[in-house]
Amino acid sequence: MARRFEVKGAAALLDAGFIAKWQERRALDPLARAVLRSVVERFIAQGGPVSIEAVPALLPGHASAEVSAAVARLDEKNLIFVEGGQVLVAYPFAAAPTAFTVVLPEGRERYAVCAIDALGVPAMLGAPVVIRSHCHHCREPLEIHSQPDGPAGAREIMVWVGQRGELRQKACTSR
Repeated sequence: MARRFEVKGAAALLDAGFIAKWQERRALDPLARAVLRSVVERFIAQGGPVSIEAVPALLPGHASAEVSAAVARLDEKNLIFVEGGQVLVAYPFAAAPTAFTVVLPEGRERYAVCAIDALGVPAMLGAPVVIRSHCHHCREPLEIHSQPDGPAGAREIMVWVGQRGELRQKACTSR
């Protein structure tokens, strides 16, 4: 069957603006990096949301005001999403149910923000996961077993990525 769409690899989808944004994010200061790591670890261990009041306790030895400022920097750079005093998103994880459930090796379920984030979880954790979702076209349930080096049966897996306009909001709230 002939495809009615163009198939591109991930590298073809990267543009200069996207690359510049990620280079800026990689330049995080050490405290912001530690805060991000701690919040993501909390999402993995307990799920979310994470109260921003609880974040300083995750980093003993750092002043609460410094940690709060680092949380604000992470939110500003769209690496986490804070609303109502809670971290609702710590990429790749979301506190609220999404269309992408990631089953961790111990059987705990976490929600990924999007398909790309779900597919990145095994590499991030260095462990296999099961991703549960559904086809957004036909609604058929999907279950993908993925290892750190990629999904099993990768030939048959496809992620749809639409054209993105000028993104002026948080990625997690503007899709």
